[in-house]
Amino acid sequence: MKGLAAGKPGEALLFDFPQPKINDGDLMVKPLACGICSTDVKMVNRGSGGNIEYALGHEVAAEIVEVSETEKRWEVGQKVVAVPYLPCGVCYYCQHSQPTLCKNLFSVFLEPGGLAELVKIPREIASRGTFIIPDDMPVDIAALAEPFGCVIKGIEDVGLKTGDSVLIVGDGPMGAIAAAVSSYYGANMVMVAGLTPHRLAVVDQYFADVVIDVTKSDLQAEVNEYTHGRGADIVLSAVSSAEALTSAIECVRPGGRVNAFAGVEDGTIISLDLKKLHYQQYHMTGSFGVGPEHLFKALDMFASGKVDVAPVISAHFPFAQAVDAIAYARDRAGLKAMVNF
Repeated sequence: MKGLAAGKPGEALLFDFPQPKINDGDLMVKPLACGICSTDVKMVNRGSGGNIEYALGHEVAAEIVEVSETEKRWEVGQKVVAVPYLPCGVCYYCQHSQPTLCKNLFSVFLEPGGLAELVKIPREIASRGTFIIPDDMPVDIAALAEPFGCVIKGIEDVGLKTGDSVLIVGDGPMGAIAAAVSSYYGANMVMVAGLTPHRLAVVDQYFADVVIDVTKSDLQAEVNEYTHGRGADIVLSAVSSAEALTSAIECVRPGGRVNAFAGVEDGTIISLDLKKLHYQQYHMTGSFGVGPEHLFKALDMFASGKVDVAPVISAHFPFAQAVDAIAYARDRAGLKAMVNF
């Protein structure tokens, strides 16, 4: 069977994978839609080192095509989404409601990955991390549950309260999603800062109250103008750079909260004014990954109809052109690229 994989650095290719076989409790699914994530782009840029073991893709909505003989919960034909990895549920971090710090987080995963003609959902994920897609929910929307779940975790980690002002630094797909989730969680004002006009235009139309083009305006001055000089209650850095996080910290109000949401390269370091941290008493946290509860909350958010999430998807590609979907995401041509099978 075919799956999209990282080849040489910068190369994505449709590769022949062995068809997975299911064991007791596993599910075999046929992907229907799979989003392209910046992690996929990073894996392609890094390359496989000549050892292709995994397919790209983890934002997947799929149809069950095979269940084990002893399986009672699931049926062939059901449409589902699943977490790409699973916290164990019993370790110290899981018991302290910090599932993505689980030391066993990647012990099970979707095989070989979401961008393949068939995918095995291992028994543990089938049991605790797989959810039925409502009949009236388009599969493209359901495939957004994983990235929305990641942002829901980030918003909960930073403690967004109804009426908060929120600044999102970053106008990419996760920035747009963060704006949508912030509104859903009751933010009074959502500001998105970026430097890509066509992305800012979509975010302005659908998700944010204010957009700030940092190539034309001073970010801190703009945020102060919209927050009566205080700074934002919550600032989320959704760009993989030290500069973005530094800008985020400059824009938080005294006593506010900053989330270093975007992943960065090893060794990325910022300077921190400890006197400011001490006297202004703002809080900082990081946020990574998604747990089953966040995926479920994302589906519930979609079903509520309170936020139109469809505009996050800016381009569709058939599976045969999945390589082009990677290029689209790499070139920042739009927001989210969706591969349809």
